[in-house]
Amino acid sequence: MLELATINKEIYVPGFNENSDIYVDESPYKPYQRKCIEFECRCKAGSSFYNNASYKQHIKSQTHKDFIENYSKYYKEVDEAFETINTLKVENEILKRKLQNRDNKIEKLEKQLKEIKNLMNDSDSEFEDCL
Repeated sequence: MLELATINKEIYVPGFNENSDIYVDESPYKPYQRKCIEFECRCKAGSSFYNNASYKQHIKSQTHKDFIENYSKYYKEVDEAFETINTLKVENEILKRKLQNRDNKIEKLEKQLKEIKNLMNDSDSEFEDCL
C-alpha cells in the first residue's frame, strides 16, 4: 500500500554564543535520533541535511563556514524580523478574539436593554389611568 509522506523542511538557524558574541553551529538533532526533520541551510541554494551525520558533513564545507562568519551581517535581521512578525500575529489574533467577545457581550446587553425599555413602555401605558 502506498502512502503519501509529508516532507517537513525547516530553515537552519545557527546558535548564538553570548560569551564570544559570534554565531556557532549547533546540531538541531539529538544523537541517534530517528524520523528527523530535514533542514535547509541558506549557505548555498539547495543545500540541506537530514540527520546528524549529514549535518556534521555539511558544516565542514567552506561555503557553510563563510555563511556562519557572515551570518550576523546578512541574515540576523531577517530572522529577527520573522520572529517579530510571528509574535505580532499571535498577539493580533488574541486581541481579535477579545474584541469579538466584547462585541458579543455588548450586543447581548443592548438586546437586554431594549427588552427592558419595551417592558417599561408597556407598563407605563398599563398604569396611565392611575395617575
